[in-house]
Amino acid sequence: MLGLAAGLAIVAVLIWTVAEAWGVVTSFDWQPSAGWLVLGVVLVFASLTLSALAYETILDGLHHPRPPVLATVSAWARSLLGRYVPGNVLMLVGRAVMAQAHGVPRRVTLAATTYEQVVPLAAAALLAVVALLDVGGDTAVGPFAWLVLAVPLGALLLHPRVFGPASTWALRRAGRAPLAVLLPLRRVVLMLGWYLITSALLALGVWALVRGAGGPAIGNPAGVASGFLLAFVVSMLVFVVPSGLGVRDAVFTLVLSRQVPVGVAAALSVGSRLALIAIELVFVGLAALAGRGGSRA
Repeated sequence: MLGLAAGLAIVAVLIWTVAEAWGVVTSFDWQPSAGWLVLGVVLVFASLTLSALAYETILDGLHHPRPPVLATVSAWARSLLGRYVPGNVLMLVGRAVMAQAHGVPRRVTLAATTYEQVVPLAAAALLAVVALLDVGGDTAVGPFAWLVLAVPLGALLLHPRVFGPASTWALRRAGRAPLAVLLPLRRVVLMLGWYLITSALLALGVWALVRGAGGPAIGNPAGVASGFLLAFVVSMLVFVVPSGLGVRDAVFTLVLSRQVPVGVAAALSVGSRLALIAIELVFVGLAALAGRGGSRA
């Protein structure tokens, strides 16, 4: 609960920043564009869809026979709601319960989720380098942001010669049987490339959303998109805060404030958070309906 409280406190500060600079916010030359907003929604949807299929591919590599594709996609989507609970425990438990209904052991779901958390974070960190070079020297970010450069090295922990013994030790300590199958290194590298695409789509989708709200003053897609990924990675490192609440928004505000007044940047950052939540909820609903229809078929 401490992490949630900290995240809410940061959000409150951002809202206060917008309120304090309300005159600047209202006088800003907002240039909303439906076309850019629709493009942003489409790109975020594409990222979510590919991320769900990536998880299904990981699970397929760890367990046979694999559950129906729509069932796995539906379970993955519904489990996203658990990200807003500190520690992501509810997300993992939800996935495990839903996958177990299709014969997937809980330890396999835990392994699949480990791959699915580490590899995308490494991919996002690689793409965030552009923004890191821009804001890394800012005193508001500090040297902590440079830890992002070390994040891709975490993918090395998924090498079978490392992940195999480590997972076996942990499972035996918990009184569980070791994993029967691990993802080979070539599959991990393939998934890294896959998640580079999903991360790029998500980041460009966020840029399109803020571009659609704020107009051309927002900045170029490379800077804003990589800045969002930098904010995402930093927020994931502060894992006690559910879904990076407040942390991601604060770092993204810093990135945007290099192009627009800080009050406008804070409004856009918080607004993009709300837009992503809305898009995610629609995606979850559609995926749940698709999974229910697939199970009936």
